[in-house]
Amino acid sequence: MKAESRMMGIRLCNEQEESPDTLVVVDEADELLRSSFNPLSGEGGCGFTEKGVMNTLLDEMRMPALWIANVSAGEMDESVRRRFDYSICFERMNMVQRVNIWRNLVDRYDLSDRISDPMIRTFARKYATSAGGIAIVLNNVKRLNPEADKVNELVESLMAPHCRLMRIGRQKTAPLAKDYSLEGLNIKGKIPLGQMVTAIRNYLDRDFAASDADYPRMNLLLSGPPGTGKTEFVKYLGSELDRRVEVARGSDILSKYVGDNEKNIAGLFSRAGEDGAILFLDEVDGLIFDRTNAAVNWEVSMVNEFLQQMENFNGVLVAATNFSEHLDSAIMRRFTFKLAFDYLTQAGRTFFFERTFKTVLTAQEADALKALNNLTPGDFRTVRQSLFYLNGSVSNMDRIEALKAECGHKKEGPKSGFIGF
Repeated sequence: MKAESRMMGIRLCNEQEESPDTLVVVDEADELLRSSFNPLSGEGGCGFTEKGVMNTLLDEMRMPALWIANVSAGEMDESVRRRFDYSICFERMNMVQRVNIWRNLVDRYDLSDRISDPMIRTFARKYATSAGGIAIVLNNVKRLNPEADKVNELVESLMAPHCRLMRIGRQKTAPLAKDYSLEGLNIKGKIPLGQMVTAIRNYLDRDFAASDADYPRMNLLLSGPPGTGKTEFVKYLGSELDRRVEVARGSDILSKYVGDNEKNIAGLFSRAGEDGAILFLDEVDGLIFDRTNAAVNWEVSMVNEFLQQMENFNGVLVAATNFSEHLDSAIMRRFTFKLAFDYLTQAGRTFFFERTFKTVLTAQEADALKALNNLTPGDFRTVRQSLFYLNGSVSNMDRIEALKAECGHKKEGPKSGFIGF
């Protein structure tokens, strides 16, 4: 029905229905409630539902009415909004809510013997879909009745195209490397990474030191050259703490419209807080640079918004940068912990070489590797991938030469001597 016909139907119902027990439900009321001009999209709504007509209809309603719509509050005229006695906004589901819905629906479709709780948490973390989407997938799993060892694959094959169809983003970060280890990393600081994980776990435990008046924020700054392990460490945190990692880069925040950057920043912190996710700001130096070097006003206001959000954020914030000296001093003060990831030490180079390539270095090979002092964990992975499809055997000296070439691509080139500790 067109909007005009629906308005007439509502008026007739309002005039003729006399029962005191009647409740009018107006479903899919988007076009009725949307104003004639939408400031968010710049598009016009239905010309019939101008605010004067809509206001008159709402004022003349004699019976309780429930209006259901997908429009946001900003798409309705203020005079329309204030005529509702009560409003409920159904926000995007967070991780905890999705897990609970998965569990309830798995029980409803009698799939608890095939879909384990770890599987549920993986699906809830990976697919930010609605309850309806979860129900559709599990209903099809029930109908197809696969073998127990095929259920995980089937859910993935059903959920992935559903999310593409609904334009629902999947988990942005690549999975943690199977052979990941904290051992061998070169971190400048007095607190070992293992102890840092414990500190974050204590922060997330709201009963930890609950009587203490001081409850510090958990904002971490990871700095250092590319490939030194900053991003992988964040993935490791998410895996160890069983938390989704919400990744944000400049393209997720920066907009050409004035004021949108601040809205995007606020929305980012809000989503991560509601979801209980670890908020990871990658290459943050491009977003919260020193305000003394700001060229335009919006750059200052964007940093100010970051400061305010960091101050009030109750979750775990991790920021990574290759250039910590470019960050605003006020931002730097708000990081509870600052970890500097450096190039691998001699012991670290040997550890990553033998772990990555499943080999043992000879004394001659160890001396050749010793000369490459600006190696990172990422270099070993790059070399392993580049040599993976080559026919024939690959020697350790071939790998060392490939690592040397990777060092040559860096601005400082391959270094000799010793650094680190």
